Amino acid sequence: ESDFEHPDHSIPVPNYDGVENLVIVCCHAIFHPDVQNPSFPLHSPLNESNWHLAPFQKSEPKTGKPGEHETFLTHINAGLATLMRATDTLTWSSDTVVVFSGGATKQALTPLSEARSYYHAALADALSKGQRGGGYARKLFDKGRILLEENATDSFQNLLFSILLFRQTTGRYPKLLRIITHAFKSKRFLDLHAPAIGWPSDRVRVEGIDPVMSSAEQDDTLKGEARFGYAPWQEDLLGTGEFLNSKRKQRGWKEAVNEELGEGLEDSVKRLLNGEVVEGLPWT
Repeated sequence: ESDFEHPDHSIPVPNYDGVENLVIVCCHAIFHPDVQNPSFPLHSPLNESNWHLAPFQKSEPKTGKPGEHETFLTHINAGLATLMRATDTLTWSSDTVVVFSGGATKQALTPLSEARSYYHAALADALSKGQRGGGYARKLFDKGRILLEENATDSFQNLLFSILLFRQTTGRYPKLLRIITHAFKSKRFLDLHAPAIGWPSDRVRVEGIDPVMSSAEQDDTLKGEARFGYAPWQEDLLGTGEFLNSKRKQRGWKEAVNEELGEGLEDSVKRLLNGEVVEGLPWT
């Protein structure tokens, strides 16, 4: 079955009764094979050439460094695993929704969003394991347990926009958050992003899964995060200053999206989206 976007069977309207937990899978690249192409099942997400990767994410055969696409697939599967209950008979968790979060950050190469491409990677992974029709990922997507947040261009937006998508989809804000991302970004989320939106510290956790790194590579990564990740956000909590906002625009961000994201939501949320530090947000 090659057409995953428009299945010919009827899909029941998702039921979100009892759903109160949100798992956010932060996306970092784009899996680009065409899901509509009959050859799609032949394209494994373990094949580096099937991903649009930044230079630092690519493998280095001379040193033995693997490509980071392997880590992205681990993030995807960690997200899917949160929807499975640990029972002898496999059942789905009834209280959790997974959001793949990431916008169309490489528009010069493809209009595809990172989030949708991660879903496609999950389908391709299932097909490569012999799960017909896209396996669990397809079933969970059809049930509305996998959602796609297709606007975020940085880690702050991953967090905020996923919370807002949960609200727009279920009619309420989540109770607990789990963020699946690189371990070296944990402090950024827990110490900066969550407090910046007034999210209670006892209701958010990070599941950190780093790329495979040597000692030197880890040292470089941690220094880079401190200087180019944590420090800029420490100075500009909402990412509206020149440096962080210019990075957003390089990745295709358009300010007009804020109005769409805040439609029908509380005034305090709309003000937060527009770059205002706000007290008394609805989830606090």
